[in-house]
Amino acid sequence: MKLFVDTGAFIALTDADDENHKAAADFYRNAKEKGTRFVTTNFVVCETMHYLRARVSHHIAVLFRENLKKSGLIEIVTVTPSIEDAAFTIFKRYTDRDFSFTDCTSFSIMRSLKLKNAFAFDKHFEQLEGISRLP
Repeated sequence: MKLFVDTGAFIALTDADDENHKAAADFYRNAKEKGTRFVTTNFVVCETMHYLRARVSHHIAVLFRENLKKSGLIEIVTVTPSIEDAAFTIFKRYTDRDFSFTDCTSFSIMRSLKLKNAFAFDKHFEQLEGISRLP
């Protein structure tokens, strides 16, 4: 199984003080043991680094990025202009939802890769038809 990883999951895994840390760590460990492959985007990595820098520390943001690249466990998909265009279509369509543009790029990548599940704590990942949020 391939699973999309969102910002909130990365934050919860990285920040031991995060309210979702234990759930994230348990879920990630179990998914890895089952052979799950993980995918995210450069936009999500950027958003995560920004959050960690602002709310935790610069050092932790740097470690997050270095460890992510070293681990080889998570494929980082680059958001291309065509993915951005598809994301903008989603962003324009859902006037009744407060999706961020990064959320929309994630949805667009998930659709293009035919991914149905996201490792996320963000409620938006249960608001778009065809996507389920885990854990």
